[in-house]
Amino acid sequence: MTSTTAPADIPARPWLSADAQRWAAVRLPGWARPLWCAPVLLVAVITAIASSPYPLCTTDAPCGPMWLDAIGTAGFFVHAVWLFALPEAALLSAPLLLLWTADPANWSGGTGEHMAAATVVAALCWSWAAVAARLRMRRRQRALALEAAGGVALPVPSLVVPVRRGMFRAVTGAAALVVAVVAAVVAVTGDRADEAHAAAADRVPAVVVANGADDHLVVRFADGTRHHVGVAYPEDYEPGAEAAVLVDGGWMRLAAEPYRDRTGSQLLVLGAGGAGLTLLLSAALTIIRVRAVRRGPAPALRVLARRKHGFTVIRPLDGRAGEPVLMYDPVKLGGPPQGESVLFGLPAEAGEFVLVGSGKSGRVVTEVSASPALRWSKPAADPRPHWNAGHRRAAEARVAEAVAAMKPATGPVRWQGGPVARAGGGLTLLALGAVPAVPGFLGDNWWHWILCVVGTVTIGSDAVGLIRWRVTADADGLWVRRSWRTRHVPWSEVTRVDRTSGGDLVVRRTNGLDDLRLGSVGDPRWERLRGRPSPATRAAAELTAMIRDPELRP
Repeated sequence: MTSTTAPADIPARPWLSADAQRWAAVRLPGWARPLWCAPVLLVAVITAIASSPYPLCTTDAPCGPMWLDAIGTAGFFVHAVWLFALPEAALLSAPLLLLWTADPANWSGGTGEHMAAATVVAALCWSWAAVAARLRMRRRQRALALEAAGGVALPVPSLVVPVRRGMFRAVTGAAALVVAVVAAVVAVTGDRADEAHAAAADRVPAVVVANGADDHLVVRFADGTRHHVGVAYPEDYEPGAEAAVLVDGGWMRLAAEPYRDRTGSQLLVLGAGGAGLTLLLSAALTIIRVRAVRRGPAPALRVLARRKHGFTVIRPLDGRAGEPVLMYDPVKLGGPPQGESVLFGLPAEAGEFVLVGSGKSGRVVTEVSASPALRWSKPAADPRPHWNAGHRRAAEARVAEAVAAMKPATGPVRWQGGPVARAGGGLTLLALGAVPAVPGFLGDNWWHWILCVVGTVTIGSDAVGLIRWRVTADADGLWVRRSWRTRHVPWSEVTRVDRTSGGDLVVRRTNGLDDLRLGSVGDPRWERLRGRPSPATRAAAELTAMIRDPELRP
């Protein structure tokens, strides 16, 4: 993506270190981090649910679907997600949940439930205050950035290629809401049908004969006939006990439980509805922020920009030797910016940006953010430095051996999975394909099938990668194939090829370019057991040798 306006021609004020330090000093207090209040809230809610007594269903006070209770309970889990992803929405959901919690009818248990409910109230108040502190921090950050920019908004350079952010989340969220609405309509229609049957049914006395099944009782009518009747808690009905049964033609329910159990439907409705609402709200906020910046005018600051570890990092104009201030994931449509650039948009948490900078050969490039801005943080320290140091020394030793033993290649050289790895991947795929065929393995619950599909896709993709991975070196560079896609990487962009301690094969690339990961292509423990390096380990050593010594290349 290119622009016709050079950074030097944009009358933006510089973002100096003094202003950047004032901006960086605005931090979220430790108590306001969602990492603390969200777990406390969830543990308190789960404890309150576990402490509450099971509903007592009687003929005089029959049980119902309890949709309002289910919605209120699910709201706590959605609120916990919003604490991390959507603090603006959490600011509204917290008081609504407080009102729901304040209803005495929701907490009818003993002392343990009341204590858990009090903890829920305290955690909600805590989360509400934490969200307010987080939003106040954002406002302070934007105010300081606007002050550094002189309070002036400049026209944003027109983008040659429009980039639409938030649309995928909007479509996915709308689809999830459609699923939730359809499931809710089906469930509520069923509830209304049960209600109509119960109103027209005859009440027949019966005796419980057996209660060993998971979801029904066996009852005997006065005429000696036996029938299966669905119930939510079969263990509540002892054999020999009397029970009233509602009969309306082929429809039959206990008078104490005239409705069908809606737990599965409620999980689907509330899960899909919560996910859909979260995605739609997130998409709406993203679209609003993106349009506010890209359709300008917007405040602008002259900064130093550089691509690092796949992110664009921003430094103040006079802070070339210092640490970056913030970073964001860019849309990689043009070359990476280098040096002095102009940042359109106010630096703040969750901010959106347009950056005009200089690329290679001095040409002007314009990039937009593909993710909200984050405060710069140093990479985490290696938790196992000694172990990884030994792994690196062993890898360097293999590279040195390869350099000494290899001869110049006369044609393309190929590395791919060995017979053991391919056999393991094939057996894994066969096992995954056989799982649904096992009678009774998954049962009739829909969420078991969802877990099976997700697990099959995840494990199956690794198995396919184990079978199909391949790296080919020719005179122009490397051809890297993971599962179905093949990428070409010129020699000038490759710095080394690593076999990580976890078993992944990674093609490292020059600064500003993302590494190519082939994923897990074998188990290092199996290599150590056999005492022989795998094809992936040999590929890493020999390819690195070719990178260091061009005479060894094809």
